[in-house]
Amino acid sequence: MSPRPALFGWPGKDELLRTATMAMGFALFFLAIYGGASWLTGFYPGGLRVELPFERHIPFMPSWALVYVSMDVLLLLSLFIFRTWRDMVPFALALCAETALAAVCFLLLPVEVAWPPRVVEGAWAGVFQLADTMNLERNYLPSLHVAFACTAALAYAERAGALGRAVFALWALAIAVSTLLIHEHHVVDVVAGALLAWGTWRWVSPWARRASFLEALRVEALCARESYRFARRHLRYGLIALVLYRYALSRWWRQAQVARVGFCFLQLVDDVLDGDRAVEGEPLDWVDALLRELESGRGEGTGAAVTLGRVLLERLDDEAARAQVFALVRTMRKDRERVKSARWWDEEALRTQQRDTFRLSVDLMLQVARAEVRAKDAPALIDAFAWCSVMRDLREDLAQGLYNVPADVAAAARGEGADPTRIDALLGSEAGRAWMVAEYGRARALLDESARQLAALEGRPGLPLLRLFQRSIESFWRRRLPGRHPFLRETSAGRLQGA
Repeated sequence: MSPRPALFGWPGKDELLRTATMAMGFALFFLAIYGGASWLTGFYPGGLRVELPFERHIPFMPSWALVYVSMDVLLLLSLFIFRTWRDMVPFALALCAETALAAVCFLLLPVEVAWPPRVVEGAWAGVFQLADTMNLERNYLPSLHVAFACTAALAYAERAGALGRAVFALWALAIAVSTLLIHEHHVVDVVAGALLAWGTWRWVSPWARRASFLEALRVEALCARESYRFARRHLRYGLIALVLYRYALSRWWRQAQVARVGFCFLQLVDDVLDGDRAVEGEPLDWVDALLRELESGRGEGTGAAVTLGRVLLERLDDEAARAQVFALVRTMRKDRERVKSARWWDEEALRTQQRDTFRLSVDLMLQVARAEVRAKDAPALIDAFAWCSVMRDLREDLAQGLYNVPADVAAAARGEGADPTRIDALLGSEAGRAWMVAEYGRARALLDESARQLAALEGRPGLPLLRLFQRSIESFWRRRLPGRHPFLRETSAGRLQGA
């Protein structure tokens, strides 16, 4: 048996950040559920009477409000007892489960207290007011104050010696007694709260300590964190994350996890290669090290990219799909090489790079979604996808040195005295504007052709996903891009009139 860790200790900075975040998350969850139940039961006309005959003899002692509010201190000790997020998870989940179960009881079994009105003046008035405010109204059976105190005593006892177990047990008992002495709860509430704590801790703690559960939770936390970082940089990534979580609700959460993991992994790699995510050293070296670790099958690192990449490869069904992941990362890598060498590619090389990137991306997405269609079934849509990506990020890419403008167009713009690395200067030149107009017309032809190709796939699983892409690109062509470059409206209006 491994030695029992010290009862108290100071957690590391990173771990304290994680455990404090979990504590804050629980606090918000508690306020929403507990407060919501209190608000809803406020509409009830009355409630059950659960007082026992002897309770009328229990004195009202406002000084015990100090013991009542000490429950917050008892819970905060968890940050220094459970000093890692893995140790904190069972405790936090137990408190969440108790809150949810108690809220159901509050709604189904509303209780009306039999205590007479309480008036407190003098030294204890402020503390009592704090205690009464914490309790809100009507949430009585079971007492969550007692449940939380008993859960803390049970959880902390696993790490404490005999003296520590006695202290925590007496503290929880004192809190339970305080709920009676300040007339916040009845005996039935107290007993129900203690039973809720005992049953929940016995069920939740073994389940939440499983290595498989903790690893799945860590992966979900990484996905949530990365999605938040992506969304902070651009709203569209937040929308993609919401779509992926919505997709998960219609399937088994674990089955849909590969879609979230794949998005976060590939977008993280893309951000590193684009310079949007700082790493130590050259991004190309970082990507090469990541590929070596994942291809070797070791995947022993704990960083976000290694973890997400490892999970993605484990969840994919076949070797061909796993090979696509590596091929896509290596294709993305070429863009970083272009940036480093400040190269301008010709039109054919650019289209080949863009087509390969989106063919692999879309195929991987369809594979994850268990679709029967593939990128080769709608090649015009893949080219339209690539066009949309280039036009959407053209300003940012040029500023970062990723030149998605053909070399001959850039040379012609320079011949007019314009700097092709600045989009305003590029589109201010005749060559740059003509290129943009031509690309806009090409996109229209691609969208029309892709509509015909998709119509031929009617009834095949995965088609709705391709049509979602089609509608998004169509919206970008009709509204967003002409909004950025008004001169394209004339082209669009002319085409509509011609149609």
